Amino acid sequence: MKMGSHIDKRRKLAASLTRVRVFDVICAGAGAFAGSFFTPPQTGVICGFTLAIAARYAFQGRRWQSDADRLLNEGERSAGHRDGAGDLSDTGLLERLPIPYLVLDSESLVQFCSADARLLLARDPVGQHISTIFRAPSILHAVTNALRFGRNDSFEFTALRPLERQLHASVRAINDKADARKSRVVIALQDITRLRQVDAMRIDFVANASHELRTPLTAISGMVETLQGPAREDTANHDRFLDIIARETGRMARLIDDLLSLSRIELEANIAPTEPVDLIAIITESVNAMTGIAAENGNQITLDMGEGQGIVAGARDEIMQVFHNLISNAIKYGDAGKPITITRHNRAGGIGISVRDRGEGIEAEQIPRLTERFYRISKASSVAKGGTGLGLAIVKHIMSRHRGSLEIVSTIGRGSTFTVWFPASPSK
Repeated sequence: MKMGSHIDKRRKLAASLTRVRVFDVICAGAGAFAGSFFTPPQTGVICGFTLAIAARYAFQGRRWQSDADRLLNEGERSAGHRDGAGDLSDTGLLERLPIPYLVLDSESLVQFCSADARLLLARDPVGQHISTIFRAPSILHAVTNALRFGRNDSFEFTALRPLERQLHASVRAINDKADARKSRVVIALQDITRLRQVDAMRIDFVANASHELRTPLTAISGMVETLQGPAREDTANHDRFLDIIARETGRMARLIDDLLSLSRIELEANIAPTEPVDLIAIITESVNAMTGIAAENGNQITLDMGEGQGIVAGARDEIMQVFHNLISNAIKYGDAGKPITITRHNRAGGIGISVRDRGEGIEAEQIPRLTERFYRISKASSVAKGGTGLGLAIVKHIMSRHRGSLEIVSTIGRGSTFTVWFPASPSK
């Protein structure tokens, strides 16, 4: 379609030039004929010819020049449009393909990087060697084979920057047999981190659930057998057995809820929340919800939030769960009747909230393991108090997703302080 349009314009330009030449001949002939009637005839012919040509260019020259310029300019704009379309096809269109990919030259330097690849890598790697982008021998080996031998390859590898991720790479060679320096390698990337996390969590869930659910199920099964057998007529012990069954059933329900919550948080670990929330308002609501439970244990919760709002980027329900778990632990494992203090701390670029109890404290060697799944300092004590062994693991994963941190300080005989740090966010 574009080629036909270009040919038509060339034909119009040629026809315009032909019409001008014919008109020139007519004007010259008419001028010479009119001049022959003057005396002497030779001088009249020359003067008539000259005047005719001058009149022709005076009245028609500008129009012809304007038409020619217009046709020539249209041809240049058409060529320019075609060149622009070529640029769009080479860069603009490819730039917007929804695939993270890199194009390497014969020296393994990044020659082109798609927009999605820049998002995945959190930088623009153009001009850099592939070895400075991925510290993975598998991808370096694949690029070398593609350039030297024209081999294509597909594989999975682990990228450590900007975050640890599992990536699937498809390496394709574009070799130029005439000139090896013109050879290229295309690397298409796919982030499969979530898929691998789902697989791992499925395995972990089955293993953890089967292990942790076995104890309450065994207790429930034993109570049911007792009620169906020797204690069938023992009405005095029916209530005690039913209480045990209800307690173990509740523990299983809490365990399942915590496992599902942890799995959901891990699935979104690479997606940092962006919604601004008021940290102080969430803490106040959490304390109000836990005041009744604290009062039953004789604990008084004291808030020291300073002045002003604490706006952070976060998921409100998850932050609420962080403080619910920390306050609940302070009530369970702090001494009955002792105060619980919640304090706000400010530092450059961050807001910290600490929850301090006055319990027995935790030995230093135990602290690094507190955020492990199902790790308990005293399993018997934790089970008796309704703990699932997942509370601090959930806190750790939520803080990681919020790009924050959890700090634990404890002194034997004086209690423990759990502090969560959130990156500050400007008020809106």
